[in-house]
Amino acid sequence: MHQAVPKTDAPVDVLDRFAGATPELARLRALRPELIELEQRAYEVLFPVRTGPGPATGSGPATGPGPATGPGPATGPGPATGPGPATGLGLATGSGPATGLGPATGSGSATGSGSATGSGSATGSGPATSARTVPGTVTDTGVSVAERAAAALAVAVEHRRAPAVGHYRALLDTATGETATADRIIARAPLDGDTATAATAAKATAATTTATATGAATPGRIAAAVAHARLLTHTPARGGLDALRAAGFTDPQIVTVSQTVAFVNHQMQLAAGLALLATGDSGTGTDPGAPSTTVAGGPRYTTDVLTWRPAIRPLAPGELGEEHRAALAGKARVDTPYFRTLGHDLGILAVRTAIDLAAFTAEGGLPRAERELAATAVSLYNGCVYCASVHARLTARLHGDPAPVRRFLAYGSTAVLGRRWKLITRLATGLAPVPATAAEADVEALRELGLTELALVDLVHCAAFFGWANRLMLSLGSVEGEDQEHEGRQATE
Repeated sequence: MHQAVPKTDAPVDVLDRFAGATPELARLRALRPELIELEQRAYEVLFPVRTGPGPATGSGPATGPGPATGPGPATGPGPATGPGPATGLGLATGSGPATGLGPATGSGSATGSGSATGSGSATGSGPATSARTVPGTVTDTGVSVAERAAAALAVAVEHRRAPAVGHYRALLDTATGETATADRIIARAPLDGDTATAATAAKATAATTTATATGAATPGRIAAAVAHARLLTHTPARGGLDALRAAGFTDPQIVTVSQTVAFVNHQMQLAAGLALLATGDSGTGTDPGAPSTTVAGGPRYTTDVLTWRPAIRPLAPGELGEEHRAALAGKARVDTPYFRTLGHDLGILAVRTAIDLAAFTAEGGLPRAERELAATAVSLYNGCVYCASVHARLTARLHGDPAPVRRFLAYGSTAVLGRRWKLITRLATGLAPVPATAAEADVEALRELGLTELALVDLVHCAAFFGWANRLMLSLGSVEGEDQEHEGRQATE
């Protein structure tokens, strides 16, 4: 069940809980209501829990050992079920939309009994409608809820976000029917299967069929998902796929696990940034008086056009259907290797595209060039050469002068010209570490400079989105030379 924000009538979604659920937080989030809906929808697509024979509820547990369920199914015209019922906490499958919080991604608002405006999310019983295609399909690639929850819990632990640790712990405990796995993840103790090698891969692969059919997860697969989560959280530029492959994860399942880990990192950084704006405290427990986080540039960073090469088989162009094109609505190029790789998990690709466009192209607020500057700063911190190249080019094009952007790439934080750009890159970069180090002083300095609350909310959303985007790029492929992902967004104010 959704809880109420203290002293307001607005419902609380997962991100509200993670960021503190204060009235000021609700007011700030309401400045971009579309992103409230989309963030919740992304969570529901990745964590579509089932409590029995009924349809997927999506929102997962609020607190305690059991998942939260509402008075009725969170579905559209028909239940999201496949040819046979899922057992335990399986995934919703089939062609019917699982549209609990269907986001309004165009100019229209969500319909149903809930409102898609203000600070709350749409919670109506019918699917949301808008001028654009609404992302609403949950794709079942065979990654169990336990595997997803274990990876998410590992990320939350590393970010020191207590409400998120409690939430994902409850989801994992419910999915596995025991508490020892979550205890070990929280304590960072070894899990069964941590030493999975090629010799154990055959056994793990054989178990995959059973795990997929029953919604269960083998210890080796959970351990591999957790190891991948920790690697991708702390050192995204070193994110390899060997452990996942050794544990029997297929290519589509690897995409789902990487999307899950990247999204939860995004959630944690977004919660930290929004809490910082609302209360002056990011909630990460870091010293507010510590020096601001900086980034170093270097010769490997460039505005040249680069090529991203997938580490797993992307869908062939002929495998792209209308659903894929709808999921990439707003992108100029939908047949790139990057998007064809992400196309293995269509459900989260659709809502991720909508979040990307909503964060970077919404009218008003932070100028578009400075949103791209924030993306560039986070990409430098995470070591994503490809992302830094794309967003530095966009920043230079929108700003009209490539010289300061090239200087930033070459020399890092110390070379940023102008107080406004220095402060923007400082706050964006401060949200990138695990846990975030951004401090109230960074926000207050921007306010003194004249940034509005809407501009600050935009800055936080754009910086946090690259906690997601960088980790996908770095874990699923490597750089060689030709433009892909974010060139698809039109560089217009």
